[in-house]
Amino acid sequence: MRAVARVLMVFVALLLIGGALFLLAVNYNLVPGLAVYLPGWAGEEVVLGVVAALLLIALIFLIFGFRRAKGPGNAVLKGSEYGEVAISITAIENMIFRVVQQTQGIKDVSRQVSFTQDGLSIRVKIRVMPDVSMPAVTNELQSKVKEYVEEITGITVHEVKVMVENIVTDQAPSKKQT
Repeated sequence: MRAVARVLMVFVALLLIGGALFLLAVNYNLVPGLAVYLPGWAGEEVVLGVVAALLLIALIFLIFGFRRAKGPGNAVLKGSEYGEVAISITAIENMIFRVVQQTQGIKDVSRQVSFTQDGLSIRVKIRVMPDVSMPAVTNELQSKVKEYVEEITGITVHEVKVMVENIVTDQAPSKKQT
């Protein structure tokens, strides 16, 4: 949200709080000489209800007004001498998918990328083919993903976590010769 909109929200919240306090002062005659006519239907319960509603609305405006502006939630920023470059998380996930496709022995993949202070944190879930050495495949996948993403994006990869979800067992049976 833009800074001007946030400032306006805080200003409106302060006006609402002031209105609520004014209604309380009028209702309980807290300020001598401040005789304001309230309609007959505006009994104490109604005034307190309006004050509560105004304060609730003001609280909502204050929350949104003071909330920090988020950076691009689905992109990783990288600075260069010419300015800022944003690389979407989806693009990085597709890079990972490409590496996984080129790795022998892996059938399926799901991937998740998050950006931490130390660099990218990548989580990959895979299904491997039967009779494949899992330590060899997972180590190869981790190193390939780290090297490829760092080479293409220039962003440090802090960690690559691989989870082997299952062994592929749904292979189509081979045709028997008759």
